[in-house]
Amino acid sequence: MELTVVIVITSTLLFFSIPMLRDIPLFSDPNGRTGDIVRLINDLKKRAVEKNLDFSMHIDTGSGFVWITDETMNDEKKREAKQNGKRLSSSITVLDIEYPGMMETSASEYEIFFKKSGYSDFALIHIIENKKNLTLKIEPFLPNAQLWDRHIHFEDCI
Repeated sequence: MELTVVIVITSTLLFFSIPMLRDIPLFSDPNGRTGDIVRLINDLKKRAVEKNLDFSMHIDTGSGFVWITDETMNDEKKREAKQNGKRLSSSITVLDIEYPGMMETSASEYEIFFKKSGYSDFALIHIIENKKNLTLKIEPFLPNAQLWDRHIHFEDCI
């Protein structure tokens, strides 16, 4: 009887703790820096709800810079955030970001919104990391971004 109780308690604890293990860097993309972008996106989704603020992640494909702004920032603070942005690893090249219903553009600066109400823009980030095609799929109502090992487009998602 006691063994059954111990097994049930252990199983319950594992059931609730296993999903949290995905957030530990040990279990994420160990060979590249794409995992850092995935963790940043997942963190922004959580942070927007927790802090009750709308966040924007800006990606400049030309320079490889990424920076974050929020709805409370004035223009000066946004310029400062851009200047203090982080450069992506030299092994990563962001080709473009695809949004649903949007034609291809030659823009080099993209913005992805993360809303305080818990949703985000639906976007596909096309990346090349160490000569490997990857796509980060951000879905509006899912808490985590998905990493695909090829370039996908919205026609593939429907």
